[in-house]
Amino acid sequence: MRTRAAFVSFLIVTAASVALAAPATRVYRIDHASVKIENRKLVISAAGAVRTGGWMKPHLRVHEASAPETSTMQVEFVATPPHAKHAVAHATLPVRAKIATALPHYGVSQVKVVSETNSVTVAIVP
Repeated sequence: MRTRAAFVSFLIVTAASVALAAPATRVYRIDHASVKIENRKLVISAAGAVRTGGWMKPHLRVHEASAPETSTMQVEFVATPPHAKHAVAHATLPVRAKIATALPHYGVSQVKVVSETNSVTVAIVP
């Protein structure tokens, strides 16, 4: 009975910490980005930095084009920030992310990777 009660309380605490986890936000900066076509997929890679330690799950978030005639595909470089009460290293730390996505519609010739403080635009070379 104690084991079950301990397990249930563990689940409640875990669920509460997941619910309180901050949503992914843009990383501090982008240092480098690259785009290539591999196996009929658009492969986007980015390297940058976050302001402190403790950031998790860096990834690239592709935005659908709002206008069909746009020539630029927009991608956000995001990560999950540390919890406000956690002790973290106060130094700029490197992060990397990579995504393979479907090829964009005809006419898209470049990819813009956006962070909190800057953006990098890279041409799509077949």
